[in-house]
Amino acid sequence: MSEVASEPASNARITCKIDGALCHSVQIHLRDNHPTYTVKRYQEEFPGEPLFSEMAQVAMNKKRNEMANAAKVAKAMVVAGGSRQPFHEVFGLGEAKAAKNARGGNIMVAVFDDHDENAKLLLAERDPNYVFDIELTKTILIALELNTGCYLWGYHGTGKTTVLEQVAACVRRPFMRVQHTVGTEESHIIGQYVVQDGATVFQYGPLAIAMIEGYIYCADEYDRAIAPVTSVYQPVLEGKPLYIKEAPPEMRLVKPHPNFRFVATGNTNGSGDETGLYQGTQMQDAANYSRFGVTVEVGYMDPKVEVMVVSGQAQIDKKDAEKIVSFANDFREAFKGGKVASTISPRELINAGRYAVMKGGDWRAGLKTAWGARLSRVDREVADSYAQRIWA
Repeated sequence: MSEVASEPASNARITCKIDGALCHSVQIHLRDNHPTYTVKRYQEEFPGEPLFSEMAQVAMNKKRNEMANAAKVAKAMVVAGGSRQPFHEVFGLGEAKAAKNARGGNIMVAVFDDHDENAKLLLAERDPNYVFDIELTKTILIALELNTGCYLWGYHGTGKTTVLEQVAACVRRPFMRVQHTVGTEESHIIGQYVVQDGATVFQYGPLAIAMIEGYIYCADEYDRAIAPVTSVYQPVLEGKPLYIKEAPPEMRLVKPHPNFRFVATGNTNGSGDETGLYQGTQMQDAANYSRFGVTVEVGYMDPKVEVMVVSGQAQIDKKDAEKIVSFANDFREAFKGGKVASTISPRELINAGRYAVMKGGDWRAGLKTAWGARLSRVDREVADSYAQRIWA
């Protein structure tokens, strides 16, 4: 940080009055070259002399601003009724490198603990055997922190709704799951008039309740909903109030609570079913889907992770779980290659494992009962051929 006084003064450094050296910081120069001097002593002996160059002062101001902004972000992420806790601890991830930030430090997430009795009823139960995909979990948490809509889509059984539910369980956010079908109407979502105690009154629907109370609203099977329903969600996805024109004047405008969040799941990305597996889905409006700030295609798990999930959920030995997962991945490859018309999900593997245990370890019987009996004759033959190779 220091050089002799012969260096040109144009470098904007300051001069140490003890030895005439040029430096950016007198404090650092004293530490390195005059350890017996303190800054206080220097100021007493050379009153009015600067301690930092203009360059050093700019750098320090920038650092202070960065720290202040970081503190503001941290405060902004602490909302009413919540606290900030380390991500890896909240989700039970141990010392996994992916659960820390780039510097190896803690990632802090908002966890809620102040709920009324109604909200407590909507707190999902945490599954101790659930295995989190760390990157997917972080993506969902970012969507929650940024208060932007999050849409997860992919094959059935990939755990789309479950991961949202388990994230909500870990951070203690009330979770309201609403299923969509072609028969779901606008009034089912926003509210309608009902007869109560002999009088006709307007009753809010689940969306309005979630917005008022600050819950996570999960629009499950979003791509099965009809346009009049999904259009209701558009202003909500933009962070705007919900206006219910049929409600009485004092109930028409529903403003979102600061803790309200909107998430959704589906089997398609809104452009229609490409596989023929999900005939109940609808071709969706692209403008509607564009309002989701985070969209993720959720595939089947990494085999190692799926083995852990099946082993833990079905309560079977890891080696047996490895065989079931190996069978599943063979069949999935056949599906991708157009050899079979269906696929197999982790949910079906778990059910097969549980049934097989009750049958004394008959894994082929477990697969047939939990999944194979629903296949076409051709697909059953393919499944049997794969099963024979694994359980000869």
